[in-house]
Amino acid sequence: MRAQGLSPSIDSGAAPADLVPGEFAAAVPHPLVPRRRGATGPRVLAVLFPVVLAVVDGWAVAVAVAVLRPAPGGALPGAAAVAVVACNAAGGLYRTRRSPSLLADAPALLARTLLVAALATVLMPGPAHGGAAAAWLGAVGAAAAVSLGFRAFTNAAVRTYRCRRARSRAALIVGTGATAAHLVDVLRERGELGLAAVGRVAAGGPETAAPAPVLGEVSDLPALVDEYGVDTLVIVAEDVHPASLDAVLRISFGLPCETLLVQPPSDVVPVAPARREYLAGLPCARVDWRLREPAARCAKRLLDLVVASVLLLLSAPVLVLCGLAVRLEGGPGVLFRQRRIGCGGEEFVLLKFRTLKPADEEESDTRWTVAGDDRMGRVGRFLRATSLDELPQLWNVIRGDMSLVGPRPERPHFVEQFSRSCPGYMLRHRVPAGMTGWAQVHGFRGDTSIELRARLDNYYIDHWSFTGDLKILLLTVRAMVCRDAG
Repeated sequence: MRAQGLSPSIDSGAAPADLVPGEFAAAVPHPLVPRRRGATGPRVLAVLFPVVLAVVDGWAVAVAVAVLRPAPGGALPGAAAVAVVACNAAGGLYRTRRSPSLLADAPALLARTLLVAALATVLMPGPAHGGAAAAWLGAVGAAAAVSLGFRAFTNAAVRTYRCRRARSRAALIVGTGATAAHLVDVLRERGELGLAAVGRVAAGGPETAAPAPVLGEVSDLPALVDEYGVDTLVIVAEDVHPASLDAVLRISFGLPCETLLVQPPSDVVPVAPARREYLAGLPCARVDWRLREPAARCAKRLLDLVVASVLLLLSAPVLVLCGLAVRLEGGPGVLFRQRRIGCGGEEFVLLKFRTLKPADEEESDTRWTVAGDDRMGRVGRFLRATSLDELPQLWNVIRGDMSLVGPRPERPHFVEQFSRSCPGYMLRHRVPAGMTGWAQVHGFRGDTSIELRARLDNYYIDHWSFTGDLKILLLTVRAMVCRDAG
């Protein structure tokens, strides 16, 4: 589990490299706590739209299945309704979009309705009626027609509402080039998109005149989003300096608004249909940071509490033995406490078993590594080699200072040093620090590349998943047992 300094740097070169720990919260808002949303709060439309569509889709399929083969209890029609709603949700058919399209949704909606209805009628007991094929096609066709008809109605209602409401959602455009200027004009002319450009942000790309003013630079994004009540951040990729694009996207992680990335017309990278959007024909992708979702945060925190509590109980005898060994070898002071930087740039006190006594607090805070130090006894070397000295951090996890999986925390002295020399280093602190992480299970521990470790840390945050955390925990166990991680 050990990883002593963390790597700064992401693939971009324009992240805020001059930030010190105390300034981090102002630059990248804390992503894992509730924030004042003001004008960016959830809209009733965004909540009702998917719920109503799901209810109608499920009801239509349930009625179709029940009509085809009436059966006591009605369990299968209900199951069919749940199944079709789950399939549609997985395919992104209930998401709120800037340009909802019936033609784009129809093929997927028809295929899922047919599949679920077919499975339900095959599994349902009872004799089939005469002319079963015609009856089946008629019932399922009627269900699909109801779903498509209602979807066409809601799409029209959404467009009408957006055109006629008094105030559109505030949009901030990142980029000052020709495409960004065109996008400003499009949003002014196309009220059905529901967005109004409040301004643009310079991102190192070309500059073209446009009705929307240039309000600041990339480093001003958090302040601008708050000041103007921005609901949607539109990042125009071709108008952002290539070295800055990763940093801009990762800064958006901590902003309380949706993020759309407008791709260049020549972009050949395919985007999953569930994340594809169009703004007047301009292809764009909705940037979804999973760890910004309350459900994902709760799942991660629940995993931390359950696993850390169980491990703390199971390892109690080992903790007692380690504590006694440390006490016998080095005298009083079994636990070693050290200031580290965690989520949002906040300090916390990290706990470890003491493996040696530093000369003073300054040495503890500023010495990079103690590997090979003659003051370290056999117990200390054993604890460090087996990572048993890290076990007290389970209490940090239970307290909420840390997570089981995440970027390893570093001391304030080195965080400031790395944040100044390596662009993007502070973006590792978008999530809680961890006992182990994606970088550590791939051998980046101790005196290894700071830059590569930070890239892996940021990759983990960008692509987080619950199953990914489980995988990292299993890889950590294997590394500790086999001692193949350094």
